[in-house]
Amino acid sequence: MDTYPWSETYATGNWVIDTQHRRLLELAGLLSDALADGRSDEVAEQAMAALESYTRFHFAEEEAFLAAIRAPSLAQHRRVHASLTLDVEAMRFNLVARYPGVGEQLSRWVLNCLLPHMLNEDMAAVEATGSKRSRPRPSAGEECSL
Repeated sequence: MDTYPWSETYATGNWVIDTQHRRLLELAGLLSDALADGRSDEVAEQAMAALESYTRFHFAEEEAFLAAIRAPSLAQHRRVHASLTLDVEAMRFNLVARYPGVGEQLSRWVLNCLLPHMLNEDMAAVEATGSKRSRPRPSAGEECSL
């Protein structure tokens, strides 16, 4: 089941950020599926932990990229990321406390918070980088050197 499918309309043009955004949506979908299917609390908690961990990782990576290119939107990005992270922490708390409605809370977070952030702030930040975008994605068989 692909609860939050990737769409090319979400693509910023920065393959690193886009790959990470795609992974965030996949993890949100896994959590949504675990909750909707009534899987064990342990499975749902593992899915939640994966989403929370990857959210933190992605936001740190994105902020490091924006800092490296001296993006003027960095401070605003940090504020939005802090708010989005607090939302994920609240979902985890609610899940562990067995409060009902975590699936709806997740859906609202993805649709009303995460996707708009990707489509607005992230898109604008990457567009503002111009030629400072990440290197093109390596082709199959091409060596990737860091």
